[in-house]
Amino acid sequence: MKARLIAILLSIIVIPFSSQAENEPQKTPAKQVLVKGKINLNTADVHSLTGSFKGIGKKRAEAIIAYRENHQGFKSLEELAEVKGIGQRFVDKNREKLKEIFVIN
Repeated sequence: MKARLIAILLSIIVIPFSSQAENEPQKTPAKQVLVKGKINLNTADVHSLTGSFKGIGKKRAEAIIAYRENHQGFKSLEELAEVKGIGQRFVDKNREKLKEIFVIN
């Protein structure tokens, strides 16, 4: 008897809360920074870029964002070579690893 009473009381308390949780809209981020575990160069912020790859610190992250804003985003990963402080040699040396970390969307 006591167990039934507890079960009834719990169901009275829990049921209204479970329906309320179902009705709440799911929040989605305004910018999608990660795409399948990779960092999107066209939406990532300084914090996401800093330390994401060996050799990309705060200054290079800021340069990536400045380039992106001045050129309406990246069209390819090769464009990283045009970013001040990165250069073609850095991209050539790290091309495969960069492809594993970054994506262009």
